Amino acid sequence: MQLQRKDLLTLVVILLLLSLPVEGLAAPKFTIEPKISASWRVDNNFFLAETLEREVHTYLLAPGIDFGVETAKSHLTLDYTLNDYNYDDKDPVPSGQQAAGEEDYVGHTARLEARYRPLDRVLLGLDESYYKTRDPVQSDPFRQVAIDRDKYSINRLTPSIFYDFGAKFTAGLRYRNTQIDYDIATSEDSAEDRTMFDLVYNLTRLTSLDFEYQRWKRDYDLTTSDYTSDQIKLIYRRQFNYFSLEAGGGLHDREFDDPTLKDIDVFTYRIAIIGQNPPAPEPWRSHITFAAEQNFNEQGIGESYFKATRFSADAGHIFEEKIVVGIEGYYQISDYETFSGTTPAGTTELREDKTYDISGSVGYMFTDWLTFSITAGFEDRDSNLAGYDYDNRYYMARLALVYDLGTR
Repeated sequence: MQLQRKDLLTLVVILLLLSLPVEGLAAPKFTIEPKISASWRVDNNFFLAETLEREVHTYLLAPGIDFGVETAKSHLTLDYTLNDYNYDDKDPVPSGQQAAGEEDYVGHTARLEARYRPLDRVLLGLDESYYKTRDPVQSDPFRQVAIDRDKYSINRLTPSIFYDFGAKFTAGLRYRNTQIDYDIATSEDSAEDRTMFDLVYNLTRLTSLDFEYQRWKRDYDLTTSDYTSDQIKLIYRRQFNYFSLEAGGGLHDREFDDPTLKDIDVFTYRIAIIGQNPPAPEPWRSHITFAAEQNFNEQGIGESYFKATRFSADAGHIFEEKIVVGIEGYYQISDYETFSGTTPAGTTELREDKTYDISGSVGYMFTDWLTFSITAGFEDRDSNLAGYDYDNRYYMARLALVYDLGTR
């Protein structure tokens, strides 16, 4: 009998737990945190259309649970949330268009992380994430949003092994399998197999250089060309008292199976500064993050690949131990490789989009486990092609409860 993927995952987790030494199981620490949130969101241009904007109200009820167990040589965490989405049009639905309520659905978010150290120098890992969603961002961090909101599932499974050669060197090998499956047969599913290798040189206790190589193959099940990507980077990391710095760059080369498509390459980089007071792992009272990065998008149905240059930032502070204030946003330039169209002036050009999204929030912590927050934001896309511009104002109110039953 052939094992299905979910059976393989269950077997690996069971073997991981059973392989723990007796002394590791003598006093395991368990954490259980049930949670639930309810939110109401208003988008004045829910379908992100250039014209004929439609205001839609979104109601989300999201119960879930966080579970963890830790021993001397291992830890296992599981985070699950059920997402019940309901949509409602503010105004009558235009003739020939679908009501927003037709997109009501129940989604799922599940994440598993397992680590086990069988020897002092060996660390084994297993990560699994599963989403059932309409959000295109879950399939690609640089993904361009679209008017259609097809429901799909995305499942990532990542086993890993790391070996410490001593105080100076660590080598890591990871494999990640990604499956993207759409509910609608006309949408294109895909599968990806990715191998990742890291060789880390620790210059000091707080400074390291990471030589990283990744190779992945993405297969589409319909007409989009399959491709193979090779990426090599050198990454510098430095930990300060209140800040950490990451700066890395390298080359990403992508080859398509379709001989009529030209192979593409890009200089890829990421620079990030992360600050927190008090320093991690303590809970923050203030935090700030800034990142600048460049790479190709990964999910390019219809050969819609582009070079993304993205700048993002977020910051937050807790006043008087109760009031939580935050701001976040990003700006992305998307230069398409082959996607061309007509400009408002009537000329034909390769597509280039400039997109930004900025939001601010304020919340009140009634207790350690109950928080209410209000968020307001604005997103905008400016494209050189006709028909791809949009802007959207959104507002959201959210009540969240996370109750720690305590460590057992």
